[in-house]
Amino acid sequence: MGSRPSAAQMRYDIGCVRCRVRLLTVTGIALALALGVLPGDASAKKKAKAAATGGHKPARLPSKDAKEPPPLPAPQGKLAVFPFAGEGAQRVQQQVMSVLRAKGMKLISNLRPVDSAEQYREMAMTLNLVGYVDGEYAAEGEQASATVYIRSGVTGLRSTSTTFVGERRTLAAEVGQGLWERIAQDLSKLCVEAAKPRKLEHAPLRIEAGTPLENHPSEARE
Repeated sequence: MGSRPSAAQMRYDIGCVRCRVRLLTVTGIALALALGVLPGDASAKKKAKAAATGGHKPARLPSKDAKEPPPLPAPQGKLAVFPFAGEGAQRVQQQVMSVLRAKGMKLISNLRPVDSAEQYREMAMTLNLVGYVDGEYAAEGEQASATVYIRSGVTGLRSTSTTFVGERRTLAAEVGQGLWERIAQDLSKLCVEAAKPRKLEHAPLRIEAGTPLENHPSEARE
């Protein structure tokens, strides 16, 4: 049997082991800090990031390739203007027509309203109309109101309207000043739609005259 190690030798060996353990521990902590994988540090970073964003994912910026829709072209085309309803409506109608002409729209004012959307569509197709304009005017005392309606030549239905309310003596001028800003966008859409190919819903009406009658003078005398 071998002799037991002395107490001095054992103390020396234990001290070396402790030094090695400490060295390995310090080395491991240093590596963890360098790589940022310590649980406490990682969770702290996540909390700080969440607090900065309010707990929500940051919004994605729009792609540079995404293009905005092109602006609508300026309204152009032919409109039919029907008589405005209401006593004193003529002044407002004149203002409406002046505004439309000044913006380059062509106007027809000798037509009469028809009865159905189908008839409006057929009239627009025949006369190459973008749409129709009509309106209403009412006054009571010193106050008055005027409503302008726009009807689509493609659908035959009213597409938009705008109403002005003000003093009776100045209302027509207010319509002339503010009308285009209110209806320009809708008119542009109508013009774009009207420029697309359209088809007649019914064949043109044909009148059959029949076989001409022969005229025999001798039979007429009898």
